[in-house]
Amino acid sequence: MKHPSFRVSRLPLVPLVPLLLLACGTPPEPGQDDLADGAADSALDDAALATSLTTALSARGYQVQNGSFEFLDLSSCCQTTCSGNNPSSPYAAFFVPPAPGQSAPNPNPRPDGTSSSYRLRADEAIVYLGLTAPAAAYYGFTPYLMERSDAAGVAKPVFASLSDTMNHLVLRTEGGTPFEQRAAIIVAADATTAAEARAALIDSGVLASAINVLTLDPAKGRFGLGPTADAFGVLFRLALVADEAKKDAYLANPGGTVLRITPTLLRPLNPLPSPTPRPKATTPTETNLSTAVQRLSSAITAAYPAYTARAVTVDEGVPNPAACIQNLTFCAGDNPDTNYPGTAPRVLFASDDDFYIAFGVNHQATNKTVYSNVSVYALQKLVGLVSVASDEYAGSARRYLPLDPLAPTLYAWKIARACNGEPFCLEVPKGACPTGIENGALGTLTFRTYLEPSSKTAPLITTLVRDRVLSFKRR
Repeated sequence: MKHPSFRVSRLPLVPLVPLLLLACGTPPEPGQDDLADGAADSALDDAALATSLTTALSARGYQVQNGSFEFLDLSSCCQTTCSGNNPSSPYAAFFVPPAPGQSAPNPNPRPDGTSSSYRLRADEAIVYLGLTAPAAAYYGFTPYLMERSDAAGVAKPVFASLSDTMNHLVLRTEGGTPFEQRAAIIVAADATTAAEARAALIDSGVLASAINVLTLDPAKGRFGLGPTADAFGVLFRLALVADEAKKDAYLANPGGTVLRITPTLLRPLNPLPSPTPRPKATTPTETNLSTAVQRLSSAITAAYPAYTARAVTVDEGVPNPAACIQNLTFCAGDNPDTNYPGTAPRVLFASDDDFYIAFGVNHQATNKTVYSNVSVYALQKLVGLVSVASDEYAGSARRYLPLDPLAPTLYAWKIARACNGEPFCLEVPKGACPTGIENGALGTLTFRTYLEPSSKTAPLITTLVRDRVLSFKRR
């Protein structure tokens, strides 16, 4: 994600021609009309709920302003920094207007006055009501401290998570399942405001079992509307949607209602408790696969006798948002649901013949993650160029270990300038941000290990066999 504020992509609507062909051509499949009617009814229900919610909040003494939930256009991140965006994952954010009477502007407001990075009174809240994403490997809402002023009053970008992510394994919905179900999220620091927003949602017809509170930790935030108050934001991530058509429709229009609610009368803060991080699982571990990974390393090296292979160090990549907040350093939009093992910056390609093999344990196959991936980054603008995720890893290690019984739990992926039809290979284009990197430029390879199902948070790094990288240069 990018900083200092998220920018939105106005993605195109579904083309009209296919819709006309559907209308004038073959008759619909059985049940299609029912599905369309259901979608229309759902839209009407959502509109009625939103109107009822606004009325209920106003009756409780809140000024209510409309915002939006929109996906982001990362092409503009090259103007500042792309903050290590994940190429496997589209991002969205809540955009809201300033508070009534707010004199200090929010960072990077759009022409309509809304921003994805905003100052908040301690008794305000952001309320979201909508349908969750279609079936995917992962989604989650993460609250952030976007920027904080230093002692001299200079705003510093921090972009550090304030608490655990509300992911698809913990989000409460009306249907009890995570996908394509109605859910409400109250983003707040104040217990009174959260309780009144919850009551208004219930009065509007939202089931209590579908209401969630995403806490802006009162112990960490400096709330207020002045120029030195913190700026906050919420970032939504979505990865590996199962149905491409549903993915495209959701990216074009995720829908939902976003409201900024402000008590008409100021009152003392009644702080919500600081969130307790979900504990990481200490078992099971992948250590039994260490020797298999070493066999894979040897087999990969032997497969390229015309090249010199060298191991590239991969660090642990465990984020530390508390340190970023304490020291006012940039956390680049860390997510507590993952680790970020990676290489140090290096010249990625000195020539077109250079290539890498990323390999190791397929953490999804061992049920340590819901998905994992490896991404290629250009250091300039910290832009994610290309990636491959674990939903494609199956069979890739058998290329090097065809008879090894543990090969199905491993993966190996080539990263090169040109794949020339080679399987299990990722091409890295030449060019500039946001799509390419030239020979001689600095970059990194970064892994993500997303969300252990048993703990509903990032896997404990010591329970994983760390992903590995070999670099190859022609002799």
